[in-house]
Amino acid sequence: MRAMIKPALGTFTMRTTALALILAMLVPLTARAAPAGAAGTAAFKQQMLNDTIAAVQRSHEGFARAVSRGALKPNRGYAYTLAASVNLHAVTGDAQFLAWAQADIVSLVEAARAPDGKQTPFIDGFRNMVPFCEAYIYLQKKGALKPGQRRMIDEQIIASIATHYDYTDFGAHNRGLIDGAAFLFAAEAVPDAPEAGKWKRYGEALAADSMFQWSIEDASIYLPFWQTYTLNLAELQGRADSHMKAVTTRFYFDYARGLLMPNGLMPDWGDGDWTHNWSWLVANLVRAGSYYKDGSYLETARRLYDATLDYYKKLDGDTFYGIGLALRWMDASVPLEPLAQNRSAEVVDDLVSKKITFRSPNGDYAMLNYRDEGPYGRFSRDYLNAQLNAFQEKPTHGHGDENAIDLLMAGSTVLLADGGYRHTSVQTWEDGWRADYYHNKIVARTGQMMPYEGDAFDYITKDRAYHPVRTEKIHFGNFGSLDYSRTRLVDRERGYTGDRIVLFAPETGLYIIVDSILIDEPGVKVFANVWHPDNILKQGEGYVVSWPERIPIRKEYWPNSHNQELLIQFAGKFDSVIRVKEIERRFNPSKVFYQYLNTYFFKGQRLAFVTVLRPHKPGTFTPAMLEDVRVITGEHDDNRTLGLAFTLNGDPVTVGLKLDQTIGLTNLRGRPMFDWRTGSITYGKLRTDSDFSFVREHKDGAREIGFFYGCELQYDGKTLFDMPLNKHMYQGADDFRNPLIKDKMPRWHEVIK
Repeated sequence: MRAMIKPALGTFTMRTTALALILAMLVPLTARAAPAGAAGTAAFKQQMLNDTIAAVQRSHEGFARAVSRGALKPNRGYAYTLAASVNLHAVTGDAQFLAWAQADIVSLVEAARAPDGKQTPFIDGFRNMVPFCEAYIYLQKKGALKPGQRRMIDEQIIASIATHYDYTDFGAHNRGLIDGAAFLFAAEAVPDAPEAGKWKRYGEALAADSMFQWSIEDASIYLPFWQTYTLNLAELQGRADSHMKAVTTRFYFDYARGLLMPNGLMPDWGDGDWTHNWSWLVANLVRAGSYYKDGSYLETARRLYDATLDYYKKLDGDTFYGIGLALRWMDASVPLEPLAQNRSAEVVDDLVSKKITFRSPNGDYAMLNYRDEGPYGRFSRDYLNAQLNAFQEKPTHGHGDENAIDLLMAGSTVLLADGGYRHTSVQTWEDGWRADYYHNKIVARTGQMMPYEGDAFDYITKDRAYHPVRTEKIHFGNFGSLDYSRTRLVDRERGYTGDRIVLFAPETGLYIIVDSILIDEPGVKVFANVWHPDNILKQGEGYVVSWPERIPIRKEYWPNSHNQELLIQFAGKFDSVIRVKEIERRFNPSKVFYQYLNTYFFKGQRLAFVTVLRPHKPGTFTPAMLEDVRVITGEHDDNRTLGLAFTLNGDPVTVGLKLDQTIGLTNLRGRPMFDWRTGSITYGKLRTDSDFSFVREHKDGAREIGFFYGCELQYDGKTLFDMPLNKHMYQGADDFRNPLIKDKMPRWHEVIK
């Protein structure tokens, strides 16, 4: 929690004692012998209240100075201040906030009056109509406006809403929903308007794709206020309870909570920046915590609020609106509940979210995003593809970041970051800032051979368009010493299937990334294993050591602590070309580290890239680190299987990966098809038929095992796991009966003494 500050009340004088009473009631709560959680909620509310009062006062005083000088120009963004003012009044009961909102909304529309007395529309931004109407509706209910003032504001809303008729931009995304909400809030604010019925029909048509539905956007900057407007609209329509009970609503609350980083921020992916639209997310999480009486949502909101305000120091712009809503929605009786986020996990599901966070108790964090367009929202996606000249985006606002590590941090230091919303200061829609090559992932191209001395990165950047792929989770599990995931990307256009396997050791923060590629269609192709370390401190054969000095947020810079550095190592056979290149990314010069293969590939051929990511204390890199992870040459040296050997705190670890999952599917005249004898693979001392397996030799003599989808596991000649024979499992003709059938165990973890 940031240090408590008292509101800077400045030049205004309280016309009532309501706010003073609230402050007096809230502050002592942090000192009373109340449960820590409840006191924490009260302190969080107090902090937001203090900050919002100070921010709204600053905004109002600047506005008032412009009015007094006759220099006020209509500004649609001031709608956020108006909405925050009325929310402060709703929370505190202090009449001064109501008076500010009344005076300012009148001055704002008076400034928009043309010489002929008509209103010049200025609320033409699709995000500003709702807060403007919210403030106006509140002022009407409080009887704070004279009839002439109401007529003038009605005329502004009528004139402004007419500017929204010609462009529906519909779909289950922020623009379609917010324009729909604008029409519906306008109809509520001016119910007697000549076209109020038309507004309602417009609004209902545009909002229907989003209300009680999934969003098609995979973009961290847009999802928060898309959800905020669904919450507002549900309240307006009297459907708040049913909306909050819908699985599609609660999903996005859980989604945000599951993505929170150890430093209190949210990762960015798709069109997004860390610190943009955070206040909308705070409002949403406060709404969730208060409605569901779940303090973990409130704790997520508090951490996000404190982390962002530690950087910005004050509220500004549209943050007024989100925090004003949070204050109105907050139930301070719900105690804060600590977050248990020290274990790797899927972020809600593998259908809509398609994200996995890798975590440890030591503050390690990585986010794998394997989200594709999705098998839903087809109507919205087809419309956007037909009407938007944005061929580089995954509809809508998504990037080509399927199977990418969008963020990696250790010890409060960000070591790998996403490509950001824009990458150059001079921006055009065609320059590729959403493209796959700006992300930490496998990038594929097809159809052209490069010169032997050519630059693969220059070649792959010529194709900036988004190419649809399909993704799905194959495996995910926690196995004590190792967390493991396998996610699949199918690219039919370029003719390959790529599995990204992530091995994460929570104990040390080590990651091993295995990218297994199967050629589905023959031809000339380029496969590049691309990583963006940004600032390289040291480099050698097959590796770099890096630390991003700062994280660009468009034209701002987040200071990045230097508590950790990252070794990125390409392990295994060096039959690929390895390069470092300076590029522009996230508005700044940056360095990309990549390896690539470019040749003619045959259908059914396989290739694999192995990348080691090793966070370590600054200045502690040694060449010995490069020798730790070793690729085991096995009986399938054609990338159908892969063995790995490395150490964890001095303990030897052996990993076996069956990259070709068809190995062992040999019982073709009956079921089950899998056979543990023909499916078993040897990886050094380890032999198993599992898709993934490992053995760790602990110093006390214990052997820790873990595997996915196997019948038996042997190590150093000893059987450590064995499924019993199943005499009744065979299905098929008796002539082909297999007497040695074993069923598969889906997952297993055990420490054997």
